[in-house]
Amino acid sequence: MRLVSFRNLFVASLLAVTTVACTDATPEDEVASALELENGGLDTTDEAPMFGEEAAFAGASLEAETSAADPIAADPEIVALRERAGVGHQRVMILWGQLPPDRTAAAHTWDGRLALNRGALIVRREVGFEDRTDLVAPRQIRTTVGFASTTQPFADGLVLEVLDPDPTSATPLTLTYTPRGGGDELVFGLAELATGPVSYDVGAGGDRMVATSLRADDACDHGFMRGRWHQVRANLGRFLGVVADADGATIGHLRGVWGARQSGDQVMFAKYISLDGHFRGIFAGSYDAGEFSGRWIISTGDHGRAQGRYRESVPGPDTGGAFIGRWAETSCAAGL
Repeated sequence: MRLVSFRNLFVASLLAVTTVACTDATPEDEVASALELENGGLDTTDEAPMFGEEAAFAGASLEAETSAADPIAADPEIVALRERAGVGHQRVMILWGQLPPDRTAAAHTWDGRLALNRGALIVRREVGFEDRTDLVAPRQIRTTVGFASTTQPFADGLVLEVLDPDPTSATPLTLTYTPRGGGDELVFGLAELATGPVSYDVGAGGDRMVATSLRADDACDHGFMRGRWHQVRANLGRFLGVVADADGATIGHLRGVWGARQSGDQVMFAKYISLDGHFRGIFAGSYDAGEFSGRWIISTGDHGRAQGRYRESVPGPDTGGAFIGRWAETSCAAGL
């Protein structure tokens, strides 16, 4: 339950975009000019770790992720299930809370459980969990994960391994959130998650739960991404965040720009680097109505795809929007 100002984030994190000729151009003008360039004017050179903007990423208060040692993963029956031929194998990232963050919102208690209707769930990582308010309950049932979580104004979440013993079943595989003490259940169909993130509003205060998935057994480079999506003026903004592998472990950072070109096309561009600053690619695409998608480009050309959902900033200088997405090499990017 953290209250951290975003004020310095979008002042200090002005992206390294091509400078326009006019020396008195505003930062917003520079972003607008970059949008008119191929790939947003981004290059393929290496960078300093975090683009040399450690303070900006710290100011973004991106929810930290930590590895979860789920004892059920070592259960002999779970091990056998994972190795059995024909078993469906997915990763799901599910987040809940203020998305985007709103520091004026009241705290929300999410205590409850996530339940799969068949197969098994294994907790791989915790996102945003804090010792004082959040925990995963001791595992007793392989299809159910109980947890305690309080958010304000940020978000918590989990990265889950999902094993489906019968992926050809006529009964859809579902992941259901049930709040403790009663309330509306939220049902995520795994087939639907395979086509893109799914989001539910919870109450009228800006809280929501959003999930996306990846096929865990794809033999390619793939994972998740999440971060802050900020509007600096109408139809113009910046974003930054972390890039994670399929287990949700952070492997790099990205920062970029989005907005409407003079032609009216709504485009977005971001540079992706590894933790030590090596160039990993450019994400170039479009956005509209809360969704974005595009190409993953490396120095030799197209390499894959990226896709996700975003929410723009809520009113006020101390807030930032949010995005969650996934990325994959071309060989396993059909769903993206």
